[in-house]
Amino acid sequence: MTQDSRHFDEDYGERTTLTDGSEVLLRLVRPADKQLLVRGLEQLSGPSRYRRFFTTKDHFTGTELAYLTEFDGQDHLAIGAVREAPDGELEGLGVARFVRSKDTPEVAEAAVAVVDQMHRKGLGRLLFVRLVAAAAERGITQFRAEVLADNQAMLQLADQLAPNEISATEDDVVTCTMPLPEVSATDSPDTERRLGSTYGLLSLVGKQAVRVRHMIEALGGRLH
Repeated sequence: MTQDSRHFDEDYGERTTLTDGSEVLLRLVRPADKQLLVRGLEQLSGPSRYRRFFTTKDHFTGTELAYLTEFDGQDHLAIGAVREAPDGELEGLGVARFVRSKDTPEVAEAAVAVVDQMHRKGLGRLLFVRLVAAAAERGITQFRAEVLADNQAMLQLADQLAPNEISATEDDVVTCTMPLPEVSATDSPDTERRLGSTYGLLSLVGKQAVRVRHMIEALGGRLH
């Protein structure tokens, strides 16, 4: 697909209503969104921050904010969810992101983060569906993540989700590679059957069972 025919570009904007009646706007993350990410991090609880970053992260450095908001839109892309707060300021609610593998260009690591107050409202699932469609537009056919090899409970769950897509262990991790489900750019998030094992795997990221190691390393290994 050519860049001119992509749905998820700089002009993408989608207003939608979540399961609790909340109205949000989905659009690509922009360089001007750095403070939205700063405030969004402040709205994550300690446990949520640890699950997201595998460390007790309490702030973003300037380098990290640049990485998270200034990307090429081809090998690295992020879709953000925002809404207008009562004071008129924009409020960041969640981000879905993929980063393409340098060695395997049809594969990308993916992650979805939603602020605590917006959990269980369907936002994470919606962001994931849109991320899958955006990745497919760019020639990505698989998402990858890594399960800690000593986490037996989560390994068993991952095996139930996709037993044929789990590779041998290496450096105490098990690599899981999942084919992207077939979704369109405007599909309803209520497509769990078609999301299948890929959404199940990504859900493990939020349970601290799965590492998005290379994505974190791209931040310079300075998440502290």
